[in-house]
Amino acid sequence: MTENTISEEKTTLSTSRVARLAAELFGSFFLFLSIYGICSYGTVFTFSVIGSNILTVGLAVGLVYGVLTYLFGKVSGAHLNPAVSFAELLLGRIDFFDFLAYVILQSAGAIGAAEIITHILPVTSSSDSSASSKMDMFTWIHYAINGYGNASPSNALMSQMKIEFGMKFAVLLEIAMSIIVIAVVLKSQNSNGAPKKFAPLTIGAAYAVGTAVAFPVSGAALNPARATGMAVAAQSVVSQYNTTQQASAATNGTTFVAIALPVSQLWVFWVAPVLAAALVALINLVIKLRNDDTTDVEPVAAKPKKNRKSSAAAKESTAAEPKGSAEKNSDGAHDSNSDDAAEDADDMASSGIDYAEDDVTDEQDL
Repeated sequence: MTENTISEEKTTLSTSRVARLAAELFGSFFLFLSIYGICSYGTVFTFSVIGSNILTVGLAVGLVYGVLTYLFGKVSGAHLNPAVSFAELLLGRIDFFDFLAYVILQSAGAIGAAEIITHILPVTSSSDSSASSKMDMFTWIHYAINGYGNASPSNALMSQMKIEFGMKFAVLLEIAMSIIVIAVVLKSQNSNGAPKKFAPLTIGAAYAVGTAVAFPVSGAALNPARATGMAVAAQSVVSQYNTTQQASAATNGTTFVAIALPVSQLWVFWVAPVLAAALVALINLVIKLRNDDTTDVEPVAAKPKKNRKSSAAAKESTAAEPKGSAEKNSDGAHDSNSDDAAEDADDMASSGIDYAEDDVTDEQDL
């Protein structure tokens, strides 16, 4: 074990519970404020100015996770994700009180961030008829809301082809990407939950990949708190948008299918990451138990095999010697057999076998 590895293993989280809880609260707030900004006005300007680029969104989200892991990792572990906290609980790295408090504070930070975003973004007044095009709140935050079906970020494009990303596809993709994220997070920590040297880089990269893959389908929650914050804040926004569009459709004689309310689909973005966390934690526990069993078993030294050809040659040589010499050799052989018997008894004793030296000597005399 190198000095760097030993130093990392000695790294521990803050012993102050208040400091750990504060880190999760403020870390979550700044995390989700950044993510909601990236996925709202960030995607609006991306789509309208430089075109749709999912990699840009993924890299930006991954960078935020990496930076906050660097800032708060040695304080609370920088979970910032109820699914990660659940995996840590199952592995015994945090107690139940910390787990419960972490989840509440992570969700509170997300809701607070979402409420700020939905109240500071500018919208076109409904009474302003001079604007060539209007910008409502739903248009701003649509890509920040996690959903599937007609609430998917890709619904506008997919509906033109008469297809959509349904619930099953969204659940499977959220589980798969959450498994990658949680596995990397756990691997980037010591057994006490403290981050390793390259944790900000590896964790940020995992979230970047997961976001880039899942964003077109479900908005890439990968984090129950991330989905909860915007679902709560956007519930009234989506409801108002549906009402407005239905009234407009009735006036124009067209049809409008109401977009699913965020809270009605929120369960998917809790079940999928939590299930992924349970699977990853179970695999880690199985691997740990196997390693412990292997360490507990002490290897037994193999008994050297006797050379049969040498023994046969020795017997022939003894038979060809004169009687006097044979008697001397017999005495020497007896002494040699006694030594062999002692060695055999020692070997068997070290293996846990109760076998007396006299028994071995008697068998050899026979």
